[in-house]
Amino acid sequence: MGFTPQQIGAMSLWQFMACADGYARSKDPAAAKRSNDDTLDGVEAMLDAAPDHLF
Repeated sequence: MGFTPQQIGAMSLWQFMACADGYARSKDPAAAKRSNDDTLDGVEAMLDAAPDHLF
């Protein structure tokens, strides 16, 4: 997508996902429609696996 590691590190997950969606739509308009449900399932699984606290 053309971002530097520093730019990606400064983004929230939601900002990055919006960029990835826009990039996918620019390359193949049907790609974003195919990936939306799968992407949300992946994010939900990732959030469920995250620890409740960090010590």
